[in-house]
Amino acid sequence: MRKKIFEEIKNFKNFFLKNRKKTERTVLILLIAIAIAIFSFIFFGKNISNFVVEKICRNIATQNENENVNNIEDEEFVSENYYKEKPDLVIGVMADSQAIDNRFKLIGDFAKKMQEHETRPDFVIEVGDFIENRTKEGNGRQTREDGLADFKKANALLAYQPRYHVIGNHEMLSLNKKDYKDLTGFDSYYSFVVKGYQVIVLDALYWQGSEGDVDPEKQKPGAYTGYIPSKEKIWLEERLRESDRNIIFIHHPIYNLTNSVEIEKLLKKYQDDVILISNGHKNRARTFTFAGTHYADIPSLYHQKQYMIISVKNKIAEVEFLNLY
Repeated sequence: MRKKIFEEIKNFKNFFLKNRKKTERTVLILLIAIAIAIFSFIFFGKNISNFVVEKICRNIATQNENENVNNIEDEEFVSENYYKEKPDLVIGVMADSQAIDNRFKLIGDFAKKMQEHETRPDFVIEVGDFIENRTKEGNGRQTREDGLADFKKANALLAYQPRYHVIGNHEMLSLNKKDYKDLTGFDSYYSFVVKGYQVIVLDALYWQGSEGDVDPEKQKPGAYTGYIPSKEKIWLEERLRESDRNIIFIHHPIYNLTNSVEIEKLLKKYQDDVILISNGHKNRARTFTFAGTHYADIPSLYHQKQYMIISVKNKIAEVEFLNLY
């Protein structure tokens, strides 16, 4: 057995020496192929999105979507698409303050940050779950009267003009959409134009089967995931046809909606006209590109103590995740 092994080694050595040039050529070709693959990955990885400059603050806390655990990252990255020129549009963004008791202070502190920001935002927008809207113990829902009072208190603390709202699932724990319109002055989905950019605000608080409003009197599974009904989908396409400079805000992530595939197909038709889609709900700071559309998950003002600044220049969005404290 031992003799056989030595013979096999000797035969392999003779084969290698006899075919040395051919073997070396094969290895060289393989190494070149690997190098090309690595270069392509790096090159396309940097340029596939062509939309976001991430300036991620030190000690960013991102919450695992499945666990109540914070993963601390220590990173700072600025893409090669960074624009030094003054942006066309600056937006201050907060989400998921879930205000109750001492959490109201977070909203006032965010408003102060916006007033003091080096480039004053053209507007601020809160992207849903503005109030906790549950009992102090965290179980059950507040009364409608308490929900209305908390929303008014939170809105007064936001104290920035102009300011806009996005409807979240927490709002619907005790309020209805008429209440929401009375409180904010806006329908649950609407659009407006600032400096030549169209801002589209969406509402995913509908039941899939009936396409009716999520309502505190008709609580059932599905409000957390979200669904965009046919009438809103038609309205969205009409808005997208109106402008080639669209920025979309929605509380629920589009990629997680019950009818996400349907909405993503619509957005893909207008992917060159959609600059950025921003959502809350997931309580994390993240940017990514999916099916040609660019997304930003907004961190929670309550959970991560973070907010977001969007700066837009020539249809390219720069996203900053900033620490509140």
